[in-house]
Amino acid sequence: MPEFLPGATFSGIMTVLFVNVWRVRAGRSRLSFWKLALIGIVAAFVIPWALALSAQAWRSVPGTPELPFVSFDQVFIGALVALLVYATSHRPGGRLGVPLWASLVSGAVVAIALPPVLFLATGSYQRPSLRADINHCTRGMTGQVQPRDIENICDEPIVVGLCLPGEVNPAPCAQSEILQPGEVAHFDPGDARLSSLPSNPGGLTVVACRPPERPSRMGTTMGRGYEGVCLPPA
Repeated sequence: MPEFLPGATFSGIMTVLFVNVWRVRAGRSRLSFWKLALIGIVAAFVIPWALALSAQAWRSVPGTPELPFVSFDQVFIGALVALLVYATSHRPGGRLGVPLWASLVSGAVVAIALPPVLFLATGSYQRPSLRADINHCTRGMTGQVQPRDIENICDEPIVVGLCLPGEVNPAPCAQSEILQPGEVAHFDPGDARLSSLPSNPGGLTVVACRPPERPSRMGTTMGRGYEGVCLPPA
């Protein structure tokens, strides 16, 4: 049985919400709880796997252009906007205000436009712009207070960065190195130790990304300490 991919819960919940809103707007009765639960479970499996396999198939074809990047935060915001537009445009007893396709287009526009707008407004990359790290492709990075020798254990190139105190998004880590499969990078953390709470919130961070994404760091969602992040290509 295939495993749930990241975003499965979100995919299931949003599918159930869209089905409910669509049936209300169409004047149909609500589905029973077990039917909605089944729809949500199927969507949680199918949608993330379909997107992942489609992207993999696209990248495997020589000469195809790079797919535009969409983060999970962008998908979440876009889907939420689409659902709100679709639900609030319903006028009981009257014509449908906004069709489903127009609601989806509205959500897509917001999802695509939001990251550059936030960057222009704040001067740094916000979470909807960030790329997924591939820290699992490293040996010698995770679990180390002062990472020094980091090996690429995956079969694809990675870029590893060590960010010292004072280096922060939107600047990439000064110590960054692209590693081919099996290669080892050597870093110099100096006296800095890994950022941790509560004893050392301002310490160094390490992160692995897919080139041409750039390793950097920013404050955690808790507002204390730092974490390594992957910035989009310059």
